[in-house]
Amino acid sequence: MDLRGGVTKTGSRTVVRCALAVCILAVLPERLRADAFSGYQLAEMFSLPAGAGPFDLLADGRIVTLVNSDVYAESTRGSRVFALQGTLPGANIASFGAAFIRVSPNGAKLAVGDNVDKVGVFSVDTLSGAWFTTPHFEAEWYDNAHLAISSSGQVTLLDTDSPDVLRPINPPVVVNVGGAPAGVTFDPAGNLYTGNGFQYAGPSGTGTIKAFPYPAWSAALVGGPAVNFETGGVLVADLLSASPLAFDRQDNLLVGGGDFIGGTDIDFAALVRASAVARALGGGGPADSANPNEVRRLDPDASTALDFYYVNANPVTHELYLRNFGDDHVFVYVDTTGIPTITQWGAVAMTIIILTCGTLIVRNRPGTVYIALTSMSHSISNADEVHRGGAGA
Repeated sequence: MDLRGGVTKTGSRTVVRCALAVCILAVLPERLRADAFSGYQLAEMFSLPAGAGPFDLLADGRIVTLVNSDVYAESTRGSRVFALQGTLPGANIASFGAAFIRVSPNGAKLAVGDNVDKVGVFSVDTLSGAWFTTPHFEAEWYDNAHLAISSSGQVTLLDTDSPDVLRPINPPVVVNVGGAPAGVTFDPAGNLYTGNGFQYAGPSGTGTIKAFPYPAWSAALVGGPAVNFETGGVLVADLLSASPLAFDRQDNLLVGGGDFIGGTDIDFAALVRASAVARALGGGGPADSANPNEVRRLDPDASTALDFYYVNANPVTHELYLRNFGDDHVFVYVDTTGIPTITQWGAVAMTIIILTCGTLIVRNRPGTVYIALTSMSHSISNADEVHRGGAGA
């Protein structure tokens, strides 16, 4: 086989080489091909600053959190060392802490719910900003200007460029939630997800999570009606208290909270497989919470039986974070897929050797690693070298 793309020989030896390669690839450990859903493993635990409230992720993957009205951020990504960034101006944070802290997609803005009646939007760099009057429970940015906010019975979309902070542009896009507010999030297609945080009207129950397609919920932004939670949307799952909600980098849905009624839907955080979410969106029915291939139950703290987890996902480091209510400790799950072991690398290398029926040579030059394959049937020149990390031979 010519490394530049042409096949120089065909016949029985080529067939044998390919067959052997297929056999080796077939027996590679499943972890080499697994998705993040099955690959997440508990890796560490760290502590937030004492008294920290909710936390989110800056654009570079550093964790940012609040202690009352003080903003703390990691000194460097993954350091787990937090430094004071400043104090939110004009803050009136409730005694039991902020409702949420959310960083805009471009990393420029910080949204904070004071757990009273104000949502603040501030510059990440300067912490300058303003407080908008609006009820709130949880929130997530739709884009760099609009913040979806769940509150009693509805989800609204706050225009953070509204000129009047006392009466901001903040139309309802989802209404008639038959219970307490829950989490709110979006998938890459712009579908909105929210839930019933605690049933008191129904007919939806605690933990009901529904998705609302972008064309349906966005109609309210141009004069159309808001979507009805109880009669519309697509049932995705029924888990915990549906709060918070977050997607990881592979579109698996992370669910926190807990349902104390009955005592069976508590003491874990849930990860709903992306394929189960996609099936639900396609009309194939919600995720099966009893099927571990569709819903993983994550409970890193075996010392207690009534854990109530706050959850978040880091799109930069590909980590999941679980934090028990009222605790400063955060458990970290790391996606272990895509990190082959020595044995796995060996299997891959052997497959390459069989396909080329030759010898693998690695040449290391300053700043560049060159990998060349020499065939038993013919030699290759420097021009045939396959290289990574630099230019030239």
